[in-house]
Amino acid sequence: MRATHRLRSLLATLVVTIGGLSGVTLTSGPAAAAASTPCSDTTIRTRIANTLIIVPRIRAGVSNCYVQQGMSGSYVYTLQVNILVCYAGTPAATYIKNSGGADSVYGAGTRDALKWIQKNVWGLSGSDVDGVYGPYARDHMLFALWYHTNLNPTTTTGGCSRYTG
Repeated sequence: MRATHRLRSLLATLVVTIGGLSGVTLTSGPAAAAASTPCSDTTIRTRIANTLIIVPRIRAGVSNCYVQQGMSGSYVYTLQVNILVCYAGTPAATYIKNSGGADSVYGAGTRDALKWIQKNVWGLSGSDVDGVYGPYARDHMLFALWYHTNLNPTTTTGGCSRYTG
C-alpha cells in the first residue's frame, strides 16, 4: 500500500515535471480480444542499466489483461503517465491533458489517446481501432524508463522502452 502511494506521488511529480517532453502513443486493437481478464494492478519490469518500466497487470506479474473506458485504478494512471511521457507533443498526450491529465480514470480522453495511437502510430484500422489497452498494446506501446533504488522508481531517464516480457 505504501509503495503504491509512493509510486503515485512519484508519477504525479513526473507528469508535472516532464510536461513538455515529446513522445508518441499507445493502444490495443487486435489485443483486446486476446485478453479476457481486466487489469487490476501494475508490475515493474527491470531493464538494462538500473532502469525499469511499469506496466498494467492482473496479479503476480501477469500482464495479459485489458483496460478500457469506465475502469479506474493505478493501472490506468500508469497508462496515462506513459502516454504523457512517451507520446508527449502528440494528439494522444493532448487528449489525456485535456481530459484532466493522469487522474486514474479511463475516460473518453484516454480512450481517444489510445485510438489515435492505434491508428496513427501502429497503422491499425477498422474494428482494431477500439481505444482498448490489451496484450497487443502492451507489446507495441512505449513505456517510460525509470531509474530506481531497490526497484522503487525514483526519476525518469527521459527515455522509453517497449515491453519484452
